[in-house]
Amino acid sequence: MKRKIDLIKAIRTFLVVAEEQSFSQAARQLGVVVSAVSRQVSDLEAHFNCQLLYRTTRAMHLTAEGSFYLEELKVLIDRLETLEGRADKNQEQLAGHLRITAPPGAERLGITRLVSEFVKLHPDVKVTSLMVNRYVNLIEEGIDLAVRVHELPDSRLIARRFTELNVLYVASPDYLALHGTPTHPKELTQHNCVTNSSIRTPGRWRYFEDGNERHVNVTGAIEVNQGITAAEYAAAGHGIAFLPDFLVQLHLDSGELVSILDQFRGDPAPVSLVYPSNRMKNPALNELIRHMLTSQPSSD
Repeated sequence: MKRKIDLIKAIRTFLVVAEEQSFSQAARQLGVVVSAVSRQVSDLEAHFNCQLLYRTTRAMHLTAEGSFYLEELKVLIDRLETLEGRADKNQEQLAGHLRITAPPGAERLGITRLVSEFVKLHPDVKVTSLMVNRYVNLIEEGIDLAVRVHELPDSRLIARRFTELNVLYVASPDYLALHGTPTHPKELTQHNCVTNSSIRTPGRWRYFEDGNERHVNVTGAIEVNQGITAAEYAAAGHGIAFLPDFLVQLHLDSGELVSILDQFRGDPAPVSLVYPSNRMKNPALNELIRHMLTSQPSSD
């Protein structure tokens, strides 16, 4: 028979231990003795009937089951914190300073509009927005919330699905009329391609064939460091670009760009709201995330 435990307290303790990767540091943060932290983690392991952590005299790290439970429990506690924040919202005015980051062009996903609405609803909350074409370390740079595409969060981060996007091959009708329309991604080696140096492999584009991911190396006369700029050069007829749909949608709607090689497109990529687990108790952040997830713009 399992010993009755304070399950929520044990889960919170486990999350802090996983974040700090140390029982002693977790104990200092929680203001308890190390033995109390160890006992709560052991109680949680007994409750789930599995080993969550490997422990040695010099180090500790998550087991495979520990990694699984960590992600699931983060979401559980995050939802609990959100509910608690909603319960407290009527009793106190939201205030504070939130720092958020997103890639350039993310305003076309509705990010700017959603943050604007939130600030109008909560005028005592200040928001600093950092739109950059680089990986931002949320912990080291003191960022509360990030909009991330593709990337999976590390063990100290929580991700909430915001939307999804497709990455498209696009070109202008004038370029295709002059140079021909490729029928297979391998033919891109014979074309002028507008590359984006802000991604990890600007000259190596992926495609999918027979259920497998493949790659083709491309070159071109123009390389830029922002997807929006790449879309503009492609629309002006300088070559083929490989870009997320939200960056090219306006050009597609106007007819300046058309989508090609659609049969080689991969599955939609997730766009997530990502934040450090130690921000879970921030009422302003919890309310901003709730607002963004429940007030998303339509995909029209």
